[in-house]
Amino acid sequence: MIGILVDADLILEALMNRNDFVGDVRGLLDKVNPSIQMYITDIGWQKIYAYTSRLQNTKIAEIVFNWLQDKIKICTIDQNILQQARSSPLKDFESAVELICAEYQKMDAIVTHKHNDFAEIPNKFRIWSVSDLWLRANLESQLQLISCNNNNKP
Repeated sequence: MIGILVDADLILEALMNRNDFVGDVRGLLDKVNPSIQMYITDIGWQKIYAYTSRLQNTKIAEIVFNWLQDKIKICTIDQNILQQARSSPLKDFESAVELICAEYQKMDAIVTHKHNDFAEIPNKFRIWSVSDLWLRANLESQLQLISCNNNNKP
């Protein structure tokens, strides 16, 4: 299982139709490979809920929120993570919290559209774009297909 922490702002941008890759994010969430588990911090989750609950049509906001709950697991941010984020070299505190959370939970990558927020970290951790995640999801699907075909051979 591949664990991916998704930047809350990326999901928020998609929900609010604010970026060119909105379709990519929605499609990815709709079609993500079962071997890839997406996570979001509980703080990011609250942020998404705060914005979506203020949409004009609260019924649609509720549907969107429930749909997201089926796709993404929530990581709890505790005092230890916040303390480590405070001493992180990252300038953006929210990104530092996501990085520490992902490292603490032993996730494989962070998916974001703000790569510059993670510029100060050493190359030991993977920071992926939506395109990178699409590529990985497609590769995982192909690997599963090959594995299924090999298992079905006499």
